[in-house]
Amino acid sequence: MTRPFATLALSLLALGMPLLPSAGRSAPAEEVVSPSRPDQLRLADDLQRKGAIFYGAWWCSHCFHQKNLFGTEAAQRLPYVECDKTDDGRERCRKAGIRAFPTWVLGDKRSEGVMTLDELRNWAGLR
Repeated sequence: MTRPFATLALSLLALGMPLLPSAGRSAPAEEVVSPSRPDQLRLADDLQRKGAIFYGAWWCSHCFHQKNLFGTEAAQRLPYVECDKTDDGRERCRKAGIRAFPTWVLGDKRSEGVMTLDELRNWAGLR
């Protein structure tokens, strides 16, 4: 049985993208660094209510960037699934067909890559 995340890791390496931080640099922190504004909190809550799911990985710099767009408190409210810390998370992401990070899923809709807050609002039909 092959592991999809091992395949993803090999693909990233083949593209010249590092899996681990360079010496002297720290890995993307799991904690977001700026306080949330009311609009960021509202969007996180609205995405959760609509049933959106944000799939990511702890080592993914793009996922860290996506969370940072929300600020500290709102990022903690996001409907986030960690795909590479536990076997349960890896299995949940495998079943969801996650092939790239970050991936947003809402019903039959799927979007891969970082989205701005405005793009997320539009994508989720929250305008």
